[in-house]
Amino acid sequence: MKRIGLLFDTLRAPYDVAHIMQIAAALGNCDLYVSGNSIDTKHRKITSKVKSWKIKSLPEVTRFNSLEEAAEVLHAQDKYLVGTSPHATRDLYEVDITQRDPVLVFGTESTGLTSKKIELLDTMIKIPMDENCSFLTLPVAVSVAAYEFYRQIRRKNEKSRR
Repeated sequence: MKRIGLLFDTLRAPYDVAHIMQIAAALGNCDLYVSGNSIDTKHRKITSKVKSWKIKSLPEVTRFNSLEEAAEVLHAQDKYLVGTSPHATRDLYEVDITQRDPVLVFGTESTGLTSKKIELLDTMIKIPMDENCSFLTLPVAVSVAAYEFYRQIRRKNEKSRR
C-alpha cells in the first residue's frame, strides 16, 4: 500500500503532536516529518499522552532543519507535496493522490504556510467547510485530510485486486 506522509513546519504544541502520532498510528502506512523549530517528539508530555492511549507502535519521525530542506529531499524521493490552506482554490476531494506517494504539508496553526514555502509545493488544497467556520484546529485538519488520502489509496488497492 502507498504511504502517506505528514509534514509539519514548526510544530510546537505537545498535545497536537500526540494526537497527530495517534492518527499516524491508526493509519498504519504513515510517515511523519517535522521541520524548523518543531518540538522534540520525544518530549515527556507527548510520550506520556501517547502511552496512556496504549498505542503499540509509533511511526518514526524524520526531522529537517527547514521546510526548504524537507521539500528538496522529499521531491528527490518523488513525493507529491500537497500543502493545506483555507485560502487554496482546490478542495481536498478534487485531488487524486494515488499516482504518487503524497505528503500533506501543514504550516503553523496560527499563520499557516508562507507564500515562499507554498512555492516549494506541488499543489495546495483546502478542506471545504461552512462559511460560519473559518478554520479547523491542526489535529482536526490532519485527521480529515489524512483519512481522505487513506480512503483514496484503499479504494485504488481494492479495485486493483478485483
